[in-house]
Amino acid sequence: MNKKKRNVIDKAHELFIEQGYHATSIQDILDHSGISKGSFYNYFSSKSELFKAVFNLILENMQIERDKLLIGEDVSDINIFKEQISFIMKLNKKNKLNQLIDDVLVSSDPDLIKFIKQFKLLFLHWVYERFLDIFPRDKEIYLMDCAVIFTGVVQNILYMSHTLKTTFKMKEMVNYSMDRVITILEDISTKGVHLFESEKLNTLLPQSDYNDFFNNEFSIATVNLKKVIEKGLGIEEQKMTTYLNLLYFIQEEIMNNKEPRKFLIESALSTLKRTEELSNLKEFLQYEQILANMKYYPIS
Repeated sequence: MNKKKRNVIDKAHELFIEQGYHATSIQDILDHSGISKGSFYNYFSSKSELFKAVFNLILENMQIERDKLLIGEDVSDINIFKEQISFIMKLNKKNKLNQLIDDVLVSSDPDLIKFIKQFKLLFLHWVYERFLDIFPRDKEIYLMDCAVIFTGVVQNILYMSHTLKTTFKMKEMVNYSMDRVITILEDISTKGVHLFESEKLNTLLPQSDYNDFFNNEFSIATVNLKKVIEKGLGIEEQKMTTYLNLLYFIQEEIMNNKEPRKFLIESALSTLKRTEELSNLKEFLQYEQILANMKYYPIS
């Protein structure tokens, strides 16, 4: 990303946290980032587009760090999921995401409202997918209800703790929420009742080969490969930087574009595949296979 553009995003992030989205004007952003109005509109078509860039950057960092917690662990371990949720809640608090979301939802910008609603649906979908990892398969038809209940409990605990200025330990809140879900799951599965179908949620998600911000398989493979590259492998620093930039580009292209440019992804992957240091690594082969399954790269 252009350094000046990244600086605008970072400075806007600071202002949105400090003042809120609506209270921050474009002029505030220009003054705080030290750029001209012309430069601003060269990077972003509107303040709402800048907000999306800020929000996506937060989500990307959250996704990478959250999924690192799964590396080398059993995905069915409920304690790992609790750690992931605790991390997400801490990041939420640090970035005042709930306040920013509420600020946007009362706006008159339909595109921005849709963006936030999709984020909420994507988070719900991620929780549901993780519940599929954690709970027995015979409970599957009840897990969509449990994901809805869990996200509602967590979000409302965060909201009320902020409103009432009550402090809870993150671990305490997560354990409380999961204990409620486990109790409810046992009750509704015993009675054989549920309200929601996961297939209906899928119809509301953004339609693309890469389904959402929270695709564990792709993000974990990316993190694994980056870690191997960063260890060195006898690669000179300039080459290492090039490889990491190519991985970052592929991740950005897939995550932040509604229609990722397949030919660019294939070109970046071809460059990585031609490198002797990476081409035979199991981490690269796994990464390549995942992208082939996502129809972004045909393995020959």
